[in-house]
Amino acid sequence: MTEVGRPWRIFLSHTRDLRTTPAGRSWVDAAEGAVKRLRHAPVDMEYFTADNRSPAELCAEQVDATDLYVGIIGASYGSVVRDDPGRSYTEMEFDTATAARKRRLIFFVEDGESPAPDPRQFAFRARLRASGLTTSRVGDPGELETALIQAIAQLMLADVPVTPARATLRPQPRQLPLGTASFTDRTEQLADLVAMLATAGPEHLPIGIITGPPGVGKSSLAVQVAHAVRDRFPDGQLYADMHGYSAIPTLSADQVLDRFVRSLDDTGPNPLEFDEVRLGHRFRELLEGRRVLVLIDNALTAQQVRPLLPPVGCAVLITTRGPLSSLVVQENAVRFGLPPLAPADAEALLRTVAHDDGDGAAATLARLCGHLPLALKIAAEHAALSGLTLGELVEQLAHERHRLDALAGVDGDPASEVRMVFSWSYRNLPEDLKRAFRLLGLHPGGDISTVAAAALLGSTPERARRTLDSLVAFNVLERPARDRYRFLDLLREYAAERVAEDESGTGRLAARAREFDWYVHTTAAADRLFAPQRRRVPLDPPVPDTPTTELGSYDKALLWCDAERANLHASIRAAADDGMPEVAWRLALAAVTYYKIRRHYSDWLGTSEIAVSAARSTGDLVAEQWCLTSLGGALMEVGRFDEAQSVYQESLDINLRIGDRTGTGMALSNLGEIARELSGFEDALVLGEQALAIWRELGDRRNEAIVLRDVLAGARFDQGDYPAAATLYQDARNACHGIDSHTEGMVLHDLGLTLQAMSRIGEAADTYEEALATRRAAGDRFGEAETLRALGEARLLLDDRVAAHSALLQSLGVYVELNSPQADSVRARLRELGFDTDEE
Repeated sequence: MTEVGRPWRIFLSHTRDLRTTPAGRSWVDAAEGAVKRLRHAPVDMEYFTADNRSPAELCAEQVDATDLYVGIIGASYGSVVRDDPGRSYTEMEFDTATAARKRRLIFFVEDGESPAPDPRQFAFRARLRASGLTTSRVGDPGELETALIQAIAQLMLADVPVTPARATLRPQPRQLPLGTASFTDRTEQLADLVAMLATAGPEHLPIGIITGPPGVGKSSLAVQVAHAVRDRFPDGQLYADMHGYSAIPTLSADQVLDRFVRSLDDTGPNPLEFDEVRLGHRFRELLEGRRVLVLIDNALTAQQVRPLLPPVGCAVLITTRGPLSSLVVQENAVRFGLPPLAPADAEALLRTVAHDDGDGAAATLARLCGHLPLALKIAAEHAALSGLTLGELVEQLAHERHRLDALAGVDGDPASEVRMVFSWSYRNLPEDLKRAFRLLGLHPGGDISTVAAAALLGSTPERARRTLDSLVAFNVLERPARDRYRFLDLLREYAAERVAEDESGTGRLAARAREFDWYVHTTAAADRLFAPQRRRVPLDPPVPDTPTTELGSYDKALLWCDAERANLHASIRAAADDGMPEVAWRLALAAVTYYKIRRHYSDWLGTSEIAVSAARSTGDLVAEQWCLTSLGGALMEVGRFDEAQSVYQESLDINLRIGDRTGTGMALSNLGEIARELSGFEDALVLGEQALAIWRELGDRRNEAIVLRDVLAGARFDQGDYPAAATLYQDARNACHGIDSHTEGMVLHDLGLTLQAMSRIGEAADTYEEALATRRAAGDRFGEAETLRALGEARLLLDDRVAAHSALLQSLGVYVELNSPQADSVRARLRELGFDTDEE
């Protein structure tokens, strides 16, 4: 709450032109006058280029020290932030004030003399109108001064608190791509879509579908609309590119649901929620009572989209080239057709960047571009770089018509004319950038990192970065995030065509081999950090001159895998499809531990199925049993035990045939674990003893501990033979002590549960303490929370309520930090016991 009697610091946000217009007394003069008349202090932001801090840091520092934000919003979007070109300084200031939970007043300048807002400013103004804030229109500086005095006076009387609201315990994903400055005027469609999405409420789920041909700007408009309404959806914005019309494999609904559930609940889906139906239920459960915007880009079919629809109160925006008619009929979706630009608008655009001889060249060129924004943008860039007149550009296009029509296969196909425009960008590149452009068309995923590009191009990371940045400068690539690059829209397809036409088969194969080899070796390096003791497939030396990536630590390896997750899956599929089966199965196996850690069961299962097929195609039985083991593990994790049992039996048969004792032990261990689920403890004990004998014969202490815990001790516990289970758990602990702290922590926890079941509560508590220390040392945060909870219950049985309260509070804290649903049950338990949750 603002201290009574203390002058306020009031942040005035405006573009530079409002300080000098109108002549005599400007808009900013009037606003400052209003603030000073009420004996407050105006704050006017300046961004010093000599300051080492970023504009965002400077802005946050200034806004945080103020009591009130006032936005004076004119027709100009203003200068863009020097290190964030997708936003102006005024929009950054509004976002900063919003994030800091500052009180905000918005005044729109409507003097009848200013030009119409440019598209970016129109979108920003639409976003402000849709934000739910009270806004005012002012016609002259005097009216602004009066309105601002009245608004500030009302706030002073109400003494509205300014402290931030209590933070939510649930994640609030902010996944929207950055909005981009665009010359395309879509103000009418933007306004209609904003109005439609704003109808979201307790009894209504608005669904908007933007349809239109490729290159018409559907995705750009959707992102612009989403940013305009995001303040109406404070619980988050979800985004997925379904790749419905690209060379990248189309995403399935369950893959997207898996990602959405993880972003809404950091623990991710339960293994038994793996299938699409259960994931869908979990997704809608997490969104119940929340206001979230879902943006689904490049959808192919209604069947692909329908499982992703959230409950009422949310809103959905979809882009597609198809009609998605069943969503319109059954879900009351509203379709917004996005046509190419009107001929006059397209021609006017071209005339702003090149000289028009008045001979109809602008109309001809616009028609040859299909009036498509993407093609027009490239034509405009070509005109700006070449200095040619529009007539000369048309003449160039005519000369290329027959060669590029052949790419489309049908004379007069509009797609071929767009390709001609793309060819201008390609032809204007220096030879080294031409080759880089087309080789990047081989990349199987979405975005690409600098080092991956270096491998693909046969370059060093430093040279690759310079090459990629040059392609960004030529407007054929974009940089969506630091060290990540991707193609603009249809240019990916054009690059793929060019590499097929202009690059030799040997060159294409070598580039693919370099990139795939880099993925295999880097993923394998990550796997060694995740599980140093794990048995793994030996690899050939890296391809010569392929760059290396030093991951360095467990956390860095995890971050790398997170960034490359989509590319790993795409590379495994592409390698299998392109006749490189060894790459496919080796990369799939290298990624298994990552998929297990992150619980990416969809990826693990899908890539394991590819790997098995790839290994079988080579006739390599050793590779096949490795891949069957991986597939069986994925099936077990998602609760498909019958299928897993069949897969592991197949793996066992192969291992017995080729005499692989380690593989045989793995298969028997896994079959024993499945037996606990399907046929009971007797079969589990038989299989577990067979596996144990092999591990002891081989001296493999880690796998000895695993089979003791997962099969033998677990089966005795299921049987109710707690003394025997306790002995086996102690044997498991002895086997893995000093070798695998993650497994040792799990073993000690289970031993504690067993001792507690035997009513040896004091020993159980001591064992939980030991398990807790071990799990903390191993970095097992979920395990830490689990053991703290068990320790709290044991302390209660020992009538030590202080220690019980402490342990349960710590468990709650970790679960909250991990955004785990287990937090709710621990919180309920604390209240049931009459304990304070320490969350007020």
